[in-house]
Amino acid sequence: MDYSTKRKLKFIDLFCGIGGFHQALTNMGGECVFACDIDEKCRMIYEENYGIKPASDITKINIDDIPPFDVLCAGFPCQPFSKAGFQKGFDDDRGNLFFNICDIIKRQREPPKYLLLENVRNLASHDDGNTWKVIYEYIDKLGYYTYELPVILNAMHFNIPQNRERVIIMCKRKDIGELRTLPIIPKNPKQKLTKHIKDFLCDKKDTEKYIIGGKMKDVEIIWDAFIKLLIAYGIDIPKFPIWTDWWDNIYTEDDKMYIKYKAWIDKNRKFYNSNKAVLEEWLMNSRANKNWFGSVRKFEWQAGDLLTDDSMRSMRNVLWSARGSGIRVKRCDYIPTLVAMAMIPVYGPESRKLTPRELLRLQSFPDTFQFNEKNIYKQVGNSVNVKMIERCARFLIDDEELL
Repeated sequence: MDYSTKRKLKFIDLFCGIGGFHQALTNMGGECVFACDIDEKCRMIYEENYGIKPASDITKINIDDIPPFDVLCAGFPCQPFSKAGFQKGFDDDRGNLFFNICDIIKRQREPPKYLLLENVRNLASHDDGNTWKVIYEYIDKLGYYTYELPVILNAMHFNIPQNRERVIIMCKRKDIGELRTLPIIPKNPKQKLTKHIKDFLCDKKDTEKYIIGGKMKDVEIIWDAFIKLLIAYGIDIPKFPIWTDWWDNIYTEDDKMYIKYKAWIDKNRKFYNSNKAVLEEWLMNSRANKNWFGSVRKFEWQAGDLLTDDSMRSMRNVLWSARGSGIRVKRCDYIPTLVAMAMIPVYGPESRKLTPRELLRLQSFPDTFQFNEKNIYKQVGNSVNVKMIERCARFLIDDEELL
């Protein structure tokens, strides 16, 4: 679309967060005329970056105060549908916020031409598909075309090294034409990645304060010693999660934890007993470390074959994060999904956490974006990926290619 000869598209940014939709639509020449978010810290950052002061709670705004607009953007709350939450869907008040979006559309003198919505991957299958059925039917009754099946895209489809799957809901008002046919969406997008984490890193002078120390450093050293022991003695690293507390503890067959995780615990004990001569000293030394407590005693290796891949020889060759479920280890090709929790990935080659700026880059935000470091990790985990949204918007509105 030639924005020099056509009216500039105006859009509203609901549940705006730090402005991923804003970045994407303004990259296309669009103008934001209204934004809202219930999080005060997000509203402050939004205003600092875009000069627009968002409204607060969407349930309390006066819909009649919203200026006319062409595109409605909304990354409506995902917690009711996320596997990380309770998956209550529309039984959760936050899940009902989808209907607030519908109310805004119905109250417009001229309904917007396009709707662009985003949510978690689990929306597609939540409640055996009933949640999606309700959303699809409401969109249809409002007078919009959308795709019958949920469109599931990954940031990796757009050459962004983050494994971030999302449902993108693209809608077009029925009186202005039908939707384009979707292209075939590759099931394994990482195969076409040409960019990797290293392409998004900051200069070393900007990363020094993120070098790990204290407990995190001890955790790195301890698990590094474990890896090197396995390599030295030709022991395959388990493909199942390791929980060292279960290697040698005393329990009864009616122990509730044992009953719940029997298969996993039995595998752990078998692994330890088969390799006790090699691992016992490492285990005792680890437990003697004052920082060796809690979930860091759990370990999940997801970085490929340890014994045959020479590039996977230590914790300094991988990306890892401390999670509630333990230490999870990945290759350095791409990061796992950024989330709104303090699970900041550690970049092993430099023994440091990824910086806020690097995570913003991995969400396709420009380096001009200003942020408060205290809050940014949660905010960037909650954000949409700018490049993914922009490509979807260009596909929906400008008839450009999606992939």
